[in-house]
Amino acid sequence: MMKKLSKLDLIALVIGSVIGWGAFYLPGTKFLIESGVINTAIGFFIGWGLIFFIQVAYHTMMHHHKETGGEFSYTFTHLGKKHGFIVGWALSFCYLTLIPLNATAVALVLKEVVPGASWGYLYTMAGYPVYISDLLISTLVILFFFCLNRKGIAISMVFQKVIISLLFIIIVAISLYMLCKGNIEQFNTTYLAHYQLDVQAILKVVAIIPFLFVGFDIVPQVLTDLGFPAKSAVKITVLATGAGVLIYNLLNVITALAFTPGEAGSQTWASGSAVLAYLGWAGFLALCVALFAAVVGGINGFMVGSSRVLASLAAYGLLPASFAKENQYHVAEKSLKFVTFISMLLPLLGRVVIIYIVDLSSLMAAVTYAYVCYISAKVAEHTLEKRFSQFGFCISNVFAGLLLIPGSPSQLSTVSLAILVIWILLGLIYFMKVKSK
Repeated sequence: MMKKLSKLDLIALVIGSVIGWGAFYLPGTKFLIESGVINTAIGFFIGWGLIFFIQVAYHTMMHHHKETGGEFSYTFTHLGKKHGFIVGWALSFCYLTLIPLNATAVALVLKEVVPGASWGYLYTMAGYPVYISDLLISTLVILFFFCLNRKGIAISMVFQKVIISLLFIIIVAISLYMLCKGNIEQFNTTYLAHYQLDVQAILKVVAIIPFLFVGFDIVPQVLTDLGFPAKSAVKITVLATGAGVLIYNLLNVITALAFTPGEAGSQTWASGSAVLAYLGWAGFLALCVALFAAVVGGINGFMVGSSRVLASLAAYGLLPASFAKENQYHVAEKSLKFVTFISMLLPLLGRVVIIYIVDLSSLMAAVTYAYVCYISAKVAEHTLEKRFSQFGFCISNVFAGLLLIPGSPSQLSTVSLAILVIWILLGLIYFMKVKSK
């Protein structure tokens, strides 16, 4: 009999998917420079509140829909094959591309501990040098999680709980130490004493919330594996995303306790430099362990999610039936192998190109949220759930608009938009081929 997932398993899965390399690097490259401490925190809490309305729609979905496939099968059932494929195509892109992003981040972690560890220069893509050592590290990490996940989700969740517990404990401990030993006077002068509410600075954080929170929607993919009622899963997801908000803001505060925005922007890794300056090498290595935990937790979570989506597409006839065939551990092994293969190929493009690709994850997530909210607004039995789902639909479209409207603080780059056009064309060609059969 397959072991069911506990509430703690689900919390670890969501936090691991929500917290990635960005939580450790964005304080120095974006948050402190553009929004400071308080405006960043406000942006996160607004984003968490907005995501709550979308989570209500997911609650309605899980109440009315018990099949595997989550958002894809939900849309397929209520809106038909075409719309189901759009959601499945978007989800596949969203989850799968985040695996190589986190896998290549493992090499970055090792470089922080052992500077100059790269060897075997191959070529440069979009200004980023690709080394044999980096490819080898990302490949080994991805293969490790393939081996872990092919043995069943219960085993991978044991690893997930350990790694996410370690992440949370380290970040809280470092935060407490920095609050005692950091540059409090500079922190107060720079970020608190002359604080001004800046709506545009807040919007810059809100606009990337879909990207930062991609992962909370992984829950529907493991709905049939839960050992407790689905209604509890939504409450747990809200709690887990709240923990993610806390971790993002703690890392931002840790960095702010050492640097002004200008100083943070001049650092290669501002959070790491802040901890190294005040906690020494012991604290820095602990932060590297936390960063490692975050990126591998993301790899594990998104490998589960992406392989489940592909298996569901196969179950509904949109991929070869073999992609849905399960092994003795109830894992769709061919889907898992395909995800692993693509994840190992993408690092060949270099990390900058991967980031251009992953920037689209926010848009893909917003599209998926909009579909779930639209359907939930129609099938919800209670007026409040219906209204919340309608509001969630509006929020999802705002998220998409912030990424696509020219002049928006988070408008997608030209390169990302070009990749989007290619992905849409590939999806259209593939869907027409499937439809003709």
